[in-house]
Amino acid sequence: MLLEKILQQASNTAGLLLRDTVYGPEGKARLLQEVMGLANAETSGSRYIMFGVVRDDEGELQFKGLGDGALEELQGYADVIGDSIEPKLQIEPFYGDVQGYLVAALEVRGCANPPYVLKVDATASFDRGACWVREGGLFRPAQRADFDRMYRSNRSKAKVSAGNNVVQIGFDDDPTRTTVKVVMRDVANPPSKLAATRIKGKIDAQQEAENRNFEDTQVARLVHTRLYGGEKDFEAQGVSTLVQGYNAVLEDHKEEDDYYFFETNAVRLNLCLVNTGHNTLEDVSLILTFPRADQFRVAEYMYGAPGSRRSSRESELMGYPRVKYYKSVVQVKQEYDLLKPDEVYTAFEQSLRIAISPELAGRKARVRYSLQAKGLKSTEEGKLTMRFRKPE
Repeated sequence: MLLEKILQQASNTAGLLLRDTVYGPEGKARLLQEVMGLANAETSGSRYIMFGVVRDDEGELQFKGLGDGALEELQGYADVIGDSIEPKLQIEPFYGDVQGYLVAALEVRGCANPPYVLKVDATASFDRGACWVREGGLFRPAQRADFDRMYRSNRSKAKVSAGNNVVQIGFDDDPTRTTVKVVMRDVANPPSKLAATRIKGKIDAQQEAENRNFEDTQVARLVHTRLYGGEKDFEAQGVSTLVQGYNAVLEDHKEEDDYYFFETNAVRLNLCLVNTGHNTLEDVSLILTFPRADQFRVAEYMYGAPGSRRSSRESELMGYPRVKYYKSVVQVKQEYDLLKPDEVYTAFEQSLRIAISPELAGRKARVRYSLQAKGLKSTEEGKLTMRFRKPE
């Protein structure tokens, strides 16, 4: 069990913090201090805060257990941390039974781009820009030496992970992050499916009424009210007309379905770039190459609400990258005037929209990239990996 495995770590592990209980309504500042401290700690891999267990003076584990209210509070920590700390961290709470006690953990992942700092005023006395570290078992505000250590580490990691590439590219806000877990959206009920279900209900009711020789529209009206409520006025229609509407439902609701798949329920993907060289790069061109498949559809532009369709050009002006479909691949292109050394740039002003079918759960997709720029000796290439998870 993962909880038990985590607790087997040594008591002086920099990436593990044990607490007897959750932080409580007055503990927001301490939560953020300790999460930043762990994320900025001089260690590798995931960091964990464990709740409901501590160590006694002899270093032995003492289980306290948690109440149900603690788990409810724990579920809200990801939003608090996401709204308060930058760069972005991956936060995942989980819990389970250990030796008969309810124990919980908060996993802090993606800590490869320190320093992690407060991006908003968290409390009256805990201001934006604050940065905390963990040293030994203590949490304290970061000092100049801490920042120097983190920046040296970042530069070293970027050069190693980039290989011969001058420009490092990764997911979200982390240029060293070459793999991302993508949680797919629930896309089981597009507007066309709802419309088809309603029309089928009317067809069945109409046929039943005709079989019973009902000549008025009372049954049809009752069924219409049950299916549509007050959304749509009743209109008397024969079975043949309803069948025509049923057969045309995909075409009639295409704009609504497109908005549903490519905007409301799309997976939004973004990358970042960092120039690890010493000189500014100019006239930069980035091309991503995705596999083309019916289960994996990259939006060619930003879909507006039904009735307000946008063109590819309008989307580009809004900051959406250029998307072009070929026989077996989809290419995404973005251009930049320049990339200054050691500055992290967001790849797309508007995140890429992707509609992913549930059958891809548990699978992965490779994304190839190539980058050209004035100042580079040759085109730089690399691969990124997307791993798909079922909707939560």
